[in-house]
Amino acid sequence: MAEKCIDNFIDFGHKQLSLIEQRNGEVIYSSKETFKKGKYYFLGLNPGGEGFISIKKHLDDFSTWTKNSICDLKWNTSNHEYAEGQSPLQLRMQYLFNNVLKSDIRDVFSTNLIFETTKSANTLNFGLAGLCWSVHESALSVIQPEVIITCGNDQEKSAFSFIADLYCGKIEQKFLSGTFTIKYSKIFIQNRTTLLIGLPHLSRFEIRDNEDFKRKLLNILEENNE
Repeated sequence: MAEKCIDNFIDFGHKQLSLIEQRNGEVIYSSKETFKKGKYYFLGLNPGGEGFISIKKHLDDFSTWTKNSICDLKWNTSNHEYAEGQSPLQLRMQYLFNNVLKSDIRDVFSTNLIFETTKSANTLNFGLAGLCWSVHESALSVIQPEVIITCGNDQEKSAFSFIADLYCGKIEQKFLSGTFTIKYSKIFIQNRTTLLIGLPHLSRFEIRDNEDFKRKLLNILEENNE
């Protein structure tokens, strides 16, 4: 039954993404075992760096994918090469779930708003968000998360701003150090009330051993717990 559900998701994805699936990109970061009902749905803006696989191939591979890109793959930068799962961004994502939220990141469905790989957000066509969102809607109908967490909450280009605008969410925020904030909104999606949380982009904000960040994030979750 689970395999059939994944196969249907992949077939639907191919139909929706036919215009861009020959481009480099990545669709799902987490393993196929996360394609089931879960508390969290985690997503960034889009894959960065050098493209190494087509969207079509990456989507096809999901049916047998047992690894987690955040933990098991190399995410190198232009000036540094890291071991598998050891880039600062990966380590902060792991810390977020494993240490702050007390949920194994390997059990969290993880993806990006837009699936195409670009070297920077500046060269990303944000208009692709609408095209990719239909695939997210298919995944959300299965995951049925209580909480959607985004890496990044920029007003112009972020998964948080896109989803909040799409579902007319009232945005609130808690201030962190500097100009960083945690933004959040209660939205109604697929007949479910869902808490949307936009974190500062974890490539630019250090959350490890950051008690202020931890306290404010957990407060948001507690205050909005139904």
